[in-house]
Amino acid sequence: MHGAAETGNGGRLQVVAECPTRGGPNPFEPALASLRALLLQDADPDTQAWWDRYVKESAPFMGLKMSTTRKRVQEWHEARVAGWLDPDQQVDLALALFGGTFTEEKLAGTLFLAEILLPTSVIVCQRDLARFAELFAEGRIADWNVCDWFCVKVLGPLIQRYGVPCAREISAWRSAENLWQARASAVAFVRVADELAYRAMIEASCRDLIRREERFAQTAVGCVLREVSKHDDDFVRHFVSEHLSSFSAESLGNATKSLGKDERKHYRRLLKEAQAAGKAPGG
Repeated sequence: MHGAAETGNGGRLQVVAECPTRGGPNPFEPALASLRALLLQDADPDTQAWWDRYVKESAPFMGLKMSTTRKRVQEWHEARVAGWLDPDQQVDLALALFGGTFTEEKLAGTLFLAEILLPTSVIVCQRDLARFAELFAEGRIADWNVCDWFCVKVLGPLIQRYGVPCAREISAWRSAENLWQARASAVAFVRVADELAYRAMIEASCRDLIRREERFAQTAVGCVLREVSKHDDDFVRHFVSEHLSSFSAESLGNATKSLGKDERKHYRRLLKEAQAAGKAPGG
């Protein structure tokens, strides 16, 4: 980090030169607390209940719609951040949001990175991917909802901007022990699923993920293959046929969603036969 942020001058942020140490006091806490308070003003029990039903085993929800979170982040940034922290410090602040208690704080960090910082080119793939990987390793991204928002809003646009070298580094996450980092190695390619340059990396990520037993490793494969099939259904047919016995019914349904009804039915039948053969004595 390049400095600390604290409130002063009517709530505006001031930068001081002291650098924090890992595990020490968070120098951005006043800034984080100000956004948290702003978000909590809009917390709605009905929206919270909806999120709780939709996303299981995640950080708790305040109860905000994404559009409201976006609006509050933009207001907060303009009033309390933009004029007082340099771009690198703003990246630090955005990443600190992922350490928040509430899901909306993590989504605020995603929106901060994607909609405020990415357009300024302050985020650099070669430098920042290692920092993004830490978000997974440290448990700051630990559910499919935050993971997928981060993939679509941050990692995907980074691939679009920096191309194959950046994509190759993200695809290498497929071997990560951490489920959500491994999932990101596939879901990050949703935005470039139409481009041939990334097919080999998509295939490599899907090949490793489909072999894992976790549900959200499997559904990552279905998610990205569904998008690829809109542009190259033969690629999906080949992958599904080669790895059919490793698919779950859920991931197969997603992967083949853009194929014809009869073809989907055919793959479902083949999967049931493969599963039955695998369970049979000596199978």
